[in-house]
Amino acid sequence: MPTHEWTMAGDDYGSRSRPRRKTFMVLAVALPVLLGLLVVLYLVGGLDGTTRSLGPKNYSAHVECQVNSAGSQGTVTVSGTITGDATRYSVTVEVLDAASHQRIGLQTFEVRGTNAFEGTTAAQAPIGPSGIECKITKVV
Repeated sequence: MPTHEWTMAGDDYGSRSRPRRKTFMVLAVALPVLLGLLVVLYLVGGLDGTTRSLGPKNYSAHVECQVNSAGSQGTVTVSGTITGDATRYSVTVEVLDAASHQRIGLQTFEVRGTNAFEGTTAAQAPIGPSGIECKITKVV
């Protein structure tokens, strides 16, 4: 009786490995992971040469305010400095009436590449005869 050998070599109907499917799966997983890593590095400042800490920042700040009033309206000139371990800060300064402690102005400064900030904000209420107070309420 004759013996026949059957092989899968050259058989177009048999199963074979699919390297393209494996390559697609690797890319489908690796590409979103890589993009996510780049987004995280950008948000913490790792891509622009500066590194922002995710925890609290150590800083020292000083702020001064000067009021310029005409009748019941006025403006407040805010100037200050901040130094510390970060390269950028967001400093919020609140201006209060000294007698009533009512807020008459609020301004946020973006401080980058320098340690000084300055600006003018409108006084939202009449300024009392005892003057104003200003204080830093938030540093990020």
